[in-house]
Amino acid sequence: MHPADRVPALVVTAGVALAIAPFVIALARPATIALAVGSLALRSLAPVHQHCHAHYAVFGRRALDAIYDVILLLAAGNTTAVWELQHVQGHHRAYLGRTHDPANHDRFGGGRLGFAILGDAISAVDAWRLARGPSRARLVRQLALQLAIVVAAFAVDPVAAVIFLVIPWLLLRWFVFWFSWAQHHDVPMHDVYSGSVTHFGWTNRLYLNVGHHTAHHEKPTLHWTRLPARTAQILERIPSSCLR
Repeated sequence: MHPADRVPALVVTAGVALAIAPFVIALARPATIALAVGSLALRSLAPVHQHCHAHYAVFGRRALDAIYDVILLLAAGNTTAVWELQHVQGHHRAYLGRTHDPANHDRFGGGRLGFAILGDAISAVDAWRLARGPSRARLVRQLALQLAIVVAAFAVDPVAAVIFLVIPWLLLRWFVFWFSWAQHHDVPMHDVYSGSVTHFGWTNRLYLNVGHHTAHHEKPTLHWTRLPARTAQILERIPSSCLR
């Protein structure tokens, strides 16, 4: 495990712990609201770290990575298997051609909101189409676990299930596609250096350098801590229209 991944993993796990608390402890309304906000803030890191986890297993040990798959599922409402298939195998292999890219930002008419909602809604279907053999079995297992978690949560406390699972899951899943649209909209798409947007700014410090998207597409398994340095190395090759 890269030392820099310890803090994100702890933050995401803490957010999940806060989300589980209302299912086992009776809370007054103000405490519930505060807990929901705090939990969502911590869990907002989960989609970004799950993105990293899909490209290279964070822990590098099968049992620990499997446990983290569950934590990330609880945090962000998505399965690592969907990330591995829809994003790693689908988007990264086809984004320049766009026609077969499941994350093509023009897929649903070009609108950002529609892309965020519809892209997320069929992400599991896109993953299923790309899955073969063991990867399909892994996808089924993780989706079945997600369904079981939702059923169990509603059985224990329907209100808490909506506040701490359904709403955060939808918001965080839509955030993934909302930001993905901005990473590929209105760029030349001639090659890897002109095929995505590189965003600079304070959000990179909070969200694991996710804005260094061109460097990420060039070297998808490069650890997030090394992306700014790689961006600096290739900056002259990135068109100005791809820098924001």
